[in-house]
Amino acid sequence: MNLITKMILLIAMLMIPVILLFTHSNRQSIDLVKSQIDLANESRLEHFLEEIEGTLEQFSSYSGVIMTDPDFAEFAGGSVPADRYQYAELMQRAERKLRLFSLSTRWVNRINLYFPQSRLAVSSDKQPVYDDAALAAKIDPNWRLRPVVVNGISKRAFTRYFVDPYAGYADLKEASIVIEVELMEDNIVAKLDSFKTKGINEPFLVTSKGDVVLSTTSDASMARRIIEASGLSADSRMKERSTIRLNGKQYLVYTFRSAMTDMFFVEYVPLEDILAPVTRARMQFYLTVGLLVLLGVAVAVVLYVNVQVPIRLLTRSVEKLKDGQFSVRVRSRTGPDFERLVSRFNDMAAEIQHLVEKVYREKIRSKEAVMKQLQSQINPHFLYNSMAYIISMVNMNRPSQAVHMSHELADYFRYTTRNSEMETTLGEELAFVTTYLSIMEDQLDKISHTIELPDSMLGCRIPRLLIQPLVENAIVHGLEEKLEPGHIRISGETDGEWYRLSVSDDGVGMASEELELLNLKLALPDPDGDSFGLWNVKWRLRYQFGEGSDMTVASSDSGGLTIALRWRERSDEAGDGNGGHV
Repeated sequence: MNLITKMILLIAMLMIPVILLFTHSNRQSIDLVKSQIDLANESRLEHFLEEIEGTLEQFSSYSGVIMTDPDFAEFAGGSVPADRYQYAELMQRAERKLRLFSLSTRWVNRINLYFPQSRLAVSSDKQPVYDDAALAAKIDPNWRLRPVVVNGISKRAFTRYFVDPYAGYADLKEASIVIEVELMEDNIVAKLDSFKTKGINEPFLVTSKGDVVLSTTSDASMARRIIEASGLSADSRMKERSTIRLNGKQYLVYTFRSAMTDMFFVEYVPLEDILAPVTRARMQFYLTVGLLVLLGVAVAVVLYVNVQVPIRLLTRSVEKLKDGQFSVRVRSRTGPDFERLVSRFNDMAAEIQHLVEKVYREKIRSKEAVMKQLQSQINPHFLYNSMAYIISMVNMNRPSQAVHMSHELADYFRYTTRNSEMETTLGEELAFVTTYLSIMEDQLDKISHTIELPDSMLGCRIPRLLIQPLVENAIVHGLEEKLEPGHIRISGETDGEWYRLSVSDDGVGMASEELELLNLKLALPDPDGDSFGLWNVKWRLRYQFGEGSDMTVASSDSGGLTIALRWRERSDEAGDGNGGHV
């Protein structure tokens, strides 16, 4: 069985499980989408009905307040003031209260009061005419959708009558007050419009008598067909979901019945619109799978012709290289693509050789840098200033200070000229730094210093002459240019396997632009300008302790500079608890 046959079989073995899994997943997705839509719509429909019923309940509570109001009680009891002024004032108070009740809700409404005992009527709008026969024909304890006239315009409104006492429902003569509440159909239409979501669903209301309240965009004929297909009746359940087919399309129909108003809230959604993203994704998947199969077969043929044969040649060449024939070079006999691969392979081998040679050069360079640093420490100006100080002390008859300086110089040069060892402990290095600081304090007479390190750091081994250049830099570039006394602080800390040591001064410092430029120069692989001493320290630290070790220069809180060293504990130092005090 050759390569192309294997690849075609492999593609088939990969695609068949994917197709089966996707088909199963697609069916589950459709079921999940339907169930989630059912849950979401049920929640939305229930909330919608609760809003409407809550508003209706609010007006029911208003009727109770109106019945107990003393002003309306006067009309209800038939005790109407005989004085026309008192009568007009009582009527104004009653109308004003009704308007306040009417304006207390956002729904457009009208409240009419009828008093059979006094044959009077009061309204939150225009004062109606009292008519016993018309009122008796309209009284109904339930919410009904009725035609009304508002400002000469015919409309429909949900109307309910509240009668006190209750016997007045049967005989109007027994009633003392009749409250007529009219909620305009426009309120429900606005709620239906706000309930729609991007035009996919279409909600409407159906009363028990078959009257329909539609949104502004609903199709009345479609709503009637939905009602007929759903079979809504007085025996319908409170909640119902059904799937019907009209005009060759399937619709999900949700029906909720309001116990308070005996109305049905209906919403229908085209099923194909809901499942359109899932259906589209399914078709895209099958199309993609077909294209992938065709592409896989084409790739198998191309790979066999352009890869298998060149790989055999490359394999034989690698085997020869493994046997020690390093002069072997791969010669491609195919097109430019495979030739580029061979060229990159040869370039990689050359780069590896270059990197190995570079490592050796860096080791040699590191040793040379140490020697240069050692030699640079014997600064003629430093030696001249020290000798001048000794001569000055002798001339001033201060032999003790001259002797002290001589001992300090002897210790200083003994340490700097000791070339047999490339490393020392941090404690020995700080002792040497203390000697150097003592010499500079005697010469300048304005420098002080503090050294604060934990004992656990003093046994750490570091390259020799790593700290002294930092202190010298702080004195020469920070404190000598300062007229006031200066201070140098050397501090350190440990953080797990990491060591941190910083040298801070309160000298003249540097501008932020100069600091940024200095850090850029120190990051270069070759020293630049007059910052060789700091560059030497930074790169010796990197070579000695590897990745993560570094030196940074930043402004200190006291106005000068802080040079911070960071390096990792070496494996040969782990567990070494030797320490000391400086």
